[in-house]
Amino acid sequence: MAAGTNDDAPSRGGRIGCMLLMGGAAVVLIGSVTAGCLALTGRFPGDSMDIAWETPADSKDSEHGNGAWLAGDTLVRSRFDAVTGYDPGTGKRVWEYRPPGRSEICTAEADTDNAILLVARDDEKRPASAKRELCTTAAAIDMKNGREIWHVPIPADSDNGRLHQAPVTAGGGLAVLADKGLRAVDVRTGRSRWTAAVPKNCVPGEAAPAERHVAALLACGPGKPRSNGIPEDAELHAAAFDPATGALLWSTPLGDREAVRWDVRASVVSADPLVVSASYSGDSEIGAYYSFGEDGRPHPPIDYRGDYGDLNDKMSVAAVDDTRLYSLAGYYKKGGTRHRAVAFDLATGQLAWRTDLDDQPGLGLTLQDGTITVLARGSATSPVPDEDLYVFDAATGKERDVRDFHDDVSAETIFEYQGLLIAARPGYASDPPFTAYERS
Repeated sequence: MAAGTNDDAPSRGGRIGCMLLMGGAAVVLIGSVTAGCLALTGRFPGDSMDIAWETPADSKDSEHGNGAWLAGDTLVRSRFDAVTGYDPGTGKRVWEYRPPGRSEICTAEADTDNAILLVARDDEKRPASAKRELCTTAAAIDMKNGREIWHVPIPADSDNGRLHQAPVTAGGGLAVLADKGLRAVDVRTGRSRWTAAVPKNCVPGEAAPAERHVAALLACGPGKPRSNGIPEDAELHAAAFDPATGALLWSTPLGDREAVRWDVRASVVSADPLVVSASYSGDSEIGAYYSFGEDGRPHPPIDYRGDYGDLNDKMSVAAVDDTRLYSLAGYYKKGGTRHRAVAFDLATGQLAWRTDLDDQPGLGLTLQDGTITVLARGSATSPVPDEDLYVFDAATGKERDVRDFHDDVSAETIFEYQGLLIAARPGYASDPPFTAYERS
């Protein structure tokens, strides 16, 4: 069933053995040993990832407002008290945005194609004695220079618990706010574009605007509305709206034979095509990825758990193109947990390929130019850093490159920029927000 596998790939011990052999070999044997190591490992000894630049560590922890994005030639980091822009080639800070009146940033979402960051922040007139985050204002920040270019009030009844991941979202040139319906404004000007009514007995949740349609999660049901407006025994639906007019294109329940409750932990992984991740358990072990065709017809779900192992449902380790979902999985074999990269066909839900990662869990995954790049974490008991970078062909899963890191690596999200791999850690005070690595 797997189109590309690396079950017989050399272990880390084999790669290190090659390096040690070369260190003690006679000069006349260097050429033959190098060739032998290349045959065993798929790379020349010395291929590695070295730090190109690193931003200073933060002095405070941030529990909210965290996020990191790459928009053109600007790397952007958000936290509760500020948004900062960096040059991705050098790591130099180029601008900083601080909310007026020392208000706090609650959430942040980006339309990277249009270089606009949307933050939900407190009103600048919030009294200093206020103990809770009011998050009453949505503000747009130009990611090229850090300037706030417009702001609008956030609907007072937009908070209904798990159904909302963020009160305002961005993409495809639109900013979308959810209250009783969905309200869209132009992402660069803040001018109203349309207001969409949702189906009867439905309450809108997370929205994901994109060029072809605006995706949204809805809580729908015939029961009596609760205090938050959501009907009793409501189930989760996926819906698509016309980005030009706001007209409803289709709405479909997530579940097939069994309904998916509205309060499961769910998020939109991709708007085009529409892919939703929904976890039914608090530990995220039980759940599935749901995808839909352009007409709203549901495809077979991709379960978190299967013959391929247990999928990691974090947004940072999932990527989608027009036909496939790419993720990372763990599985049990020979007394321990192993890890692999996997790809699934969205139309059928079937595994397209799987490729092992030398027993290392993946920290992040990116899809770019037909390749999948995976940052994998080394063993916690290893006396030396042993993180690896893997590059796979997205079509076949075949390994194109694998490299060691000379330093310990951690990341929530990874980006690629002009040959650099940038690890982002926007929510940790003890680590630099960004570290860039280059191939040596």
